[in-house]
Amino acid sequence: MSWQEKIAIQLYSVRKAMEKDLDGTLKRISEMGIRYVQLDGMRGNKTEEVARLLKHYDLKVIGMHIKHDRFFDDIDGILYEASLFDCKTIYDKYIEEEDQTPSGYKKTKRALVDLQYKLSPLGFRVGLHNPEFDFADQVDGRYVMDYLTDPENGISLYAEPDTYWISVAGMDPVEYIKRYSGRAPIIHMKDFVPGFDRMDMANNLTEIGSGTVDFRSVIEWGEQNGVEYYCIEQDQSQIDMFDSLEKSIAALKEMF
Repeated sequence: MSWQEKIAIQLYSVRKAMEKDLDGTLKRISEMGIRYVQLDGMRGNKTEEVARLLKHYDLKVIGMHIKHDRFFDDIDGILYEASLFDCKTIYDKYIEEEDQTPSGYKKTKRALVDLQYKLSPLGFRVGLHNPEFDFADQVDGRYVMDYLTDPENGISLYAEPDTYWISVAGMDPVEYIKRYSGRAPIIHMKDFVPGFDRMDMANNLTEIGSGTVDFRSVIEWGEQNGVEYYCIEQDQSQIDMFDSLEKSIAALKEMF
């Protein structure tokens, strides 16, 4: 499969559209030529209906973002959804604020490593989405993402590096992701415009090709180091979201 065929869409990008018109939203994604998507909740729709329409529009789920607390109190529900969507790559989407402490991060790592230990024989991959607080907080002298994905008793969690949040932190996405060779099956592709407050997402998050992230180098590294999907996530945009996604898809495909 060529790298262009590995372009995916994180459905968080179209969360508002999914709430209003699930069928129409997935149809639009399919019409963009996209075959792979990441899930981030059902957005008020029945789980079974989301699965039915994804199959109807030939959209394959390549990763699932799961709410943090479900990893502690709803493992059965996670496994049900994983079976329904035929997806065994699951990520803790965002560590809730009450757990954004050294003890909370340690609790999170214990839970996720334990789950990885139990589920890896079944082919599951348990990981974490690269959060914005990653480079502000440390645990035992390590950045949060590094601490959480450091091997423990021979077990490693998978990383989902986010080029935007790495850039917000003033780091080079290409250099940072190198530590995750073979451990980052999905990379979130998001562009960044410097010069604004680091939390001013309305201005410093932009469509791919309109910012400073070196996506060509990200892809070149990814093709040599086990990246399976390049997933566009547009948290918000100053233009229509579907137009935004189409612009980013076109820019990615023109990288080479």
